[in-house]
Amino acid sequence: MLIIVIFAKQVFGIMSSRNINKKVKIMKNISKNKLGKLITITVTAVLIVFIGIISFGCLPLTGTAGSTTVATNADGTPVQPSFLAKYGTWLWLIVLVVAFYFLLIRPQRMRSKTQQDLLGNLQRGDEIVTVGGMYGKIKDVGADSIIITISSGVDVKISKSAIARKISHDITTSDRK
Repeated sequence: MLIIVIFAKQVFGIMSSRNINKKVKIMKNISKNKLGKLITITVTAVLIVFIGIISFGCLPLTGTAGSTTVATNADGTPVQPSFLAKYGTWLWLIVLVVAFYFLLIRPQRMRSKTQQDLLGNLQRGDEIVTVGGMYGKIKDVGADSIIITISSGVDVKISKSAIARKISHDITTSDRK
């Protein structure tokens, strides 16, 4: 018990401390210490058991053998549960999965695909913008890096993943006049 009190003092000391470097140092010491790891694992296990107990409470209750209660109509026939009463929870779960797919997963896949297409089609002379907002013209394309010219005589080597977009110069008929 004394060990847990000491651990709690260290953790609460971290929370009340205003010095961020001290907080980081103490947290590193706790994670490197065998006792700190043991306490962290114990707290995690207790939280998992607690969540399991709470989720078990959400399961439907079943009666003991021989003590079943069936709802009946006025004429004594058993009441048949409606479709939504039987499968409503599963329907909501399916709706949530479909919503997550169309709102989160599919758009992320499309963004990833367009980014991969952009990185695969880069050529010498293309004008680009990096994620840091730097504009430049591609001088050389490597396997995973690119050399861009940001000003005359100033070349910068960047990672391909740092490219945000390619600048396209569309010439319309009004620009030609």
